[in-house]
Amino acid sequence: MYSNQTVIQYFDKTFSIYKKYWYRNSESYALHYGFWEKGTKSFDESLINTNKFLADKLKIKSTDTVLDAGCGVGGSSIWIAKNFQARVIGITVSEKQVQEATRLAKAHGVDHLVEFKVKSFLDTGFPNESFDVVWAIESVCYSENKEDFLKESFRLLKNDGRIAVADGFQRREFENTYEAEMMRLFNEGMATPNIAKVSDFNQSLQHLGFQNIKFYDKTEAILHSAFRIYMMCRFIYPLKRLIKIFKKNSPTLQILEKNNRAGIVQYQLVKSGLGIYGVFYAEK
Repeated sequence: MYSNQTVIQYFDKTFSIYKKYWYRNSESYALHYGFWEKGTKSFDESLINTNKFLADKLKIKSTDTVLDAGCGVGGSSIWIAKNFQARVIGITVSEKQVQEATRLAKAHGVDHLVEFKVKSFLDTGFPNESFDVVWAIESVCYSENKEDFLKESFRLLKNDGRIAVADGFQRREFENTYEAEMMRLFNEGMATPNIAKVSDFNQSLQHLGFQNIKFYDKTEAILHSAFRIYMMCRFIYPLKRLIKIFKKNSPTLQILEKNNRAGIVQYQLVKSGLGIYGVFYAEK
């Protein structure tokens, strides 16, 4: 179980690393898996594909007000504003991410459409029925009880509002202790309290009153991204452990070592059939 402070520390410690190495040459400023569809030529293009998939299912239009729940450095928010001229409010628990997102929005000329705030998506403080769309890419996994997020989203959505959640899920029960240990290492390294089962998430959507619920299995589409992360972490992990020997008390190195280990495990989880990447869509 992780406290909010642990998650914030994780975001802040990994942020500077990913800013330098992950999206330095990217137009998406994304910190998530990319969808490798037929004809995809680059990692950056795969990241944009993820945005396009969600936007297509949500049918975003210029008159929509969108909540980017767990916005990171604002990549999706900026992309939505640039491509659909919709108003977007991005929220994250990290002040550093808000500062970077605000800078990027201004640099891309969409700061009149996009606003970023330090808020929890479990208790936003926004009025009822404030949004037409709730958009969440790989953020809901950081909530301990996923239904708390869905309950707040339901409150925030207008009648006929839409929600899309792209994330990693657990496909089935553990078959052995090895699978349970892999999931434990993943959660520890990613600062996630747990990964929701597909069936449980679907049940929560139904329980709260969401309609027209759909689940899209995108595991095949993210395999290339997952393998890319796996190979990068396999290369870096031994170096991190060696450096840690000489800097035993470095909190940053401890976090990054666990994060690298999780990067190795995430691919193994998917290949074992336990992990699945998918997109849930639903309407209020």
